[in-house]
Amino acid sequence: MLLGFDKLKKLVKESQLLVDLPLSELEKQGGVSFDLRLGEVHEFIGEGFLGINERKTPETKLLGKFSGNGEKISLESGKYYVVKTIEKVNTPADLAFKMLPRSTLFRSGLLLLGGLGDPGYRGEITLGLLNLGEKPFTIELGSRIANIVFHKVDGKTEEYKGKYQDGILGADKA
Repeated sequence: MLLGFDKLKKLVKESQLLVDLPLSELEKQGGVSFDLRLGEVHEFIGEGFLGINERKTPETKLLGKFSGNGEKISLESGKYYVVKTIEKVNTPADLAFKMLPRSTLFRSGLLLLGGLGDPGYRGEITLGLLNLGEKPFTIELGSRIANIVFHKVDGKTEEYKGKYQDGILGADKA
């Protein structure tokens, strides 16, 4: 079950469900999501590995971080990036979240990839961003890129305590 806007606003105000959310998001009229903004863009500079009992995510290089000064990043055609949101989430034990792309992204040839945010996850949200277009695409840091929706968890669950807690980009595990 998706949470309605009235419950989302209450959780943001009373429980810090989302931190650094602009006031405009709390003042908008209805819906079942909040828009999240582009905070960081990283490119891959190393190799990775995913095995049965070990993993190593590729090293990344920071291309840009939001500072409010109108910084722009050019996304190369066919290149995959890892991005983080400005906003941080503090997911309680009875909620999970999903990220969905804003329609301007796919209308512009950009593919935003995200997964499920488990109960107990806290920190910025990391997503994949791929420029599927034939030309470079320029994006301004701080622009709205994703919708976050929250789902009520029915039943008992364990809270997330994994390696990516607090917005960590990569993980090495032997």
